Amino acid sequence: MADFRAKVRAEGQERSKEPDDLVEPHKDPAAVSRGLAGDLADGRSLPADLTGGLTPRYLIAVVRLAEPGRQLAALRAVAGEDALLTHRDGDVVLLVPAAGPGSGERSVTRLAQCLGGKGWLATAERDRARLVDGLDEACSVLRLVVAGLRPSGAYTISDVLVEYAVTLNEKVRTDLAAMIRPLRAHKVLWETLTAFVDSDYSKNKTARSLFIHRSTLDYRLRRIEDVTGCDPTSGRGAQTLTAAMIAEVLQN
Repeated sequence: MADFRAKVRAEGQERSKEPDDLVEPHKDPAAVSRGLAGDLADGRSLPADLTGGLTPRYLIAVVRLAEPGRQLAALRAVAGEDALLTHRDGDVVLLVPAAGPGSGERSVTRLAQCLGGKGWLATAERDRARLVDGLDEACSVLRLVVAGLRPSGAYTISDVLVEYAVTLNEKVRTDLAAMIRPLRAHKVLWETLTAFVDSDYSKNKTARSLFIHRSTLDYRLRRIEDVTGCDPTSGRGAQTLTAAMIAEVLQN
């Protein structure tokens, strides 16, 4: 890997103009990693002498940090010296070599521990030639997880299949957002639904988090049904309302 990084530095010195991600990579190992990760994530062509030293397959991790200073250092240490790191839209992007069966899962476990219960991690695994597709998938998962008020942790596309399908259909997304938008005019009801989703649809947890009596919560949930036409206490209604909240957040 040392020889490979030396090649990257030499390549950086020969370029007259660098992309935004490549800021004088020959001066700083972190910049070397950032530049190379940016090239791969954006699908830019790399010289054959550089691609020859790259891992054939990567775990792509997009991380939304709550405490960047502490958590970023921990992520770097856990990912290992062969991992590549850059940023996209304020989120951390890690490309971690996938050494073999099960290695990606172990990496996810270690990276998730760095969050300490604060922040989100979305991952995908792809061959090097399909890293752009993998990054798009992981970024979409992260957006859906955050919009859906999921708890801190690690997520993949399998955790948000319904929400992901909704975002792919513009008409469905628009209709769902329109269905739930009137609830925005009722601040207390919106906060109640948000807390209900955040509590994984548990009435007891929701009532405790809002410091209200169960009977008050039941009344508010009935009012949510009146406004939206969906019963948040039914399985289908809860799923529809959650998807609608995500659609509304993403449209805004």
